Amino acid sequence: MLIYILIAVSLIELILLFISIAKKKENVKKTKSNEFKIEDLIKKLKKMRNELNRIGGHNEFLSAKINVLDEKIKLLEKANIQLLKKKEELLAAKQKLEALQKRKDEVFATAVHDIKNPASAIHGYLELLESYDLTASEQQEIIQNMLQSSEQIFKLTKEITEVVANENPEPVLKKESTSIKDIIDSVCTQNMAYADSKKVKLINKSSMNIPNVLIDGGKIEEVIDNLVNNAIKYGPEGTSVIVSTYFTSAKLTVEVADDGVGLSDEDVAKAFTKGTKLSSKPTGKESSSGLGLWIVKRIVEEHDGKVFLKSKLGVGSTFGFELPVVKERPKN
Repeated sequence: MLIYILIAVSLIELILLFISIAKKKENVKKTKSNEFKIEDLIKKLKKMRNELNRIGGHNEFLSAKINVLDEKIKLLEKANIQLLKKKEELLAAKQKLEALQKRKDEVFATAVHDIKNPASAIHGYLELLESYDLTASEQQEIIQNMLQSSEQIFKLTKEITEVVANENPEPVLKKESTSIKDIIDSVCTQNMAYADSKKVKLINKSSMNIPNVLIDGGKIEEVIDNLVNNAIKYGPEGTSVIVSTYFTSAKLTVEVADDGVGLSDEDVAKAFTKGTKLSSKPTGKESSSGLGLWIVKRIVEEHDGKVFLKSKLGVGSTFGFELPVVKERPKN
C-alpha cells in the first residue's frame, strides 16, 4: 500500500514538473513573440520617420513654389487693377467723344436750320429794295435790318467754329441781364418783310415793362425767331401772327399765336420731336426740315424752362415757352 502511495506522489510531482517546464517554454515563446513585435514596430516607426523627413523636404520645396506663385498673383492683381483703371479711362474718353460728336451734330443741325431764317429775311429786304420806290429813311431802315440779319448769320457760324475747336461737349450758356422785349422787337423787325411777302400780319404785343432776366440772349433770340418764322411760314394769306408776353415774379411766358389752319392732336403730341414733319405744309412752298421746334425745346430746356403748344384744327395754334425769372445778383 505504501508503495502505491509513493508511486502516486512521484507521478504527481512528475506531472507538476512537466507543467512547470511547459509554462516556462510558453513564457519564453511569449517573450520572443513580444520581441518580434517591438522590432517590427521600431522598423515601422523608422520607416514613418524617413517618410516624414521626405515629405518635410518636399513641403519646403512646395512652400517656396507657393511663395513664388503668391508674388506672381500679386503682380497680376496689380496689373489687373491698372487695366481696369485704363478701361475706365478709355470708356470715359469714348463717352466724352460721343457726347462731343452729338453736341457738334446738334450745333450743325441748329446752325444750318437757323441760318435759313436770317438769310430769308435778307432776301426779303432785297426784294423790297428792288420792288418799291422807298425813301432814304426807309432804305436806311431796311439796310439796318439786313445788317442785323447778317450779324445773326455771323453768330451762328461763329458758334459752329467754337464747337469744332472746343473739346468740351457741354453747351455753354452766356447768361447776362437781357431784355426779352428788345429781343422780340428785333425778331419781329427782321421777319416783317417775310410776313409782308406772305400777306401775313405780324403783330408785336409784347409788354413794354418786362423786367430784364438772366438769359443767353442769342439763344433765346433763336427760339423766338424760330417760333415767329414758323408761324409766318405756315400762315395762310390774310391771317395774323401775334407775339405776346406775360410774367410774374417767378415766371416769364412768351407766346406766338396764329389764326391759321391749326394742328391735330397727333401733330401736337409729336411737334417738338427731332426730325418730325407735321401734317400741315408751308403755304409758300418753303422747305421744312423738322428741326425748328426741336431746337426751340432744346434751348428752352437748357435755360431750365419748358415749351408748350395749344392748337385746334381750323382755329389756329399758340406756341410758347416759359422761363424761370432769375434776377441778376448784385455785384460787390
